[in-house]
Amino acid sequence: MELSRQLDQVEQALGRLGTAKAWNLEAVEQLDNLGALVLWRAWGRKYPSQIQMREAFRSIFDRLAQTQALHPAVNHTTPWGLLLRLGAHLGSVAQDLWGLQLLWGALLLEFYRALRHPRSFPWREISATIVKTGPDSLPILTLIGFLIGIVITYQSASTLASYGANIYVISIAGISILREIGPMITAVIIAGRSGSAFTAQIGAMRITEELDALQTFGVSPIQRLILPKVIALAITMPLLVIWTDLVGIIGAMAVANASLGIGPDFFLKEMPSMVPPFNFWLGILKGILFGILIAWVAGFHGLRVKANTTSLSQETTNSVVLAITLVIVIDAVLAVVFADVGLSVG
Repeated sequence: MELSRQLDQVEQALGRLGTAKAWNLEAVEQLDNLGALVLWRAWGRKYPSQIQMREAFRSIFDRLAQTQALHPAVNHTTPWGLLLRLGAHLGSVAQDLWGLQLLWGALLLEFYRALRHPRSFPWREISATIVKTGPDSLPILTLIGFLIGIVITYQSASTLASYGANIYVISIAGISILREIGPMITAVIIAGRSGSAFTAQIGAMRITEELDALQTFGVSPIQRLILPKVIALAITMPLLVIWTDLVGIIGAMAVANASLGIGPDFFLKEMPSMVPPFNFWLGILKGILFGILIAWVAGFHGLRVKANTTSLSQETTNSVVLAITLVIVIDAVLAVVFADVGLSVG
């Protein structure tokens, strides 16, 4: 803290002298990179009109000048600065999408090789991932799914009762939970819970150089770390979606019984005739797609982690954000594609 305070005082003092046209540094015997950077900032990131210094120090300032030329300061408040920021962001997104494409191709190759050599298939890793992402996720999914079923039915109950259309609460709750809410809530929870854990695990192995050790022994990190997670989530996610649908329907039945007088027996009897089976199978399909997507994105960002904790936290955050964003985008696309399918019986 004391060093930081002294450095601020030095920068302020040099800042008041920064407008001087002549500088003489010949009396300076030692100068490190930090001291040179402080002076360079005081000079406005350019050489003064007149300067005298030892030749050994000039190379340090020349290096700072080259860095400034490669990465010029940009005023991000100007239209040009905003345009540059937008271009940099779009370039980063394009680079991420290209990296995801390359990883997907590598995953397909590893899966093909594993099918040709079943003994090398990562069965243990798959089973371990299923246990960690399946049963361990049931408590939170049970709570969220039940509450979502209650909220959806409660919000629509008063409106339907005012029109004397109480029975249609079965259709609204069934279609919305089976088709949209169940798969979406499950994917968001798994992306935040398991997706972040996948990225952190692979990133920690990068920091501890375990990934380098695997490659040294000729073991593919994609085969041993990412492929098992993709397969495991493709198996687990549909089952978790079914569980979330079930507890959501239970919550809907509880509200329908309390607010509209629709008993559980009547609710379950009328539901198959009012909610087409297509909605259930579409939710299962979404669960498979979302599971593959979450593990794929988590593995990609895990491999991008550099050997420092800052990169680990940043990539873990990026993994969760990108996975949830892609889940919402894919869900919107499927909603448009199947807009006229499964919303009415017959």
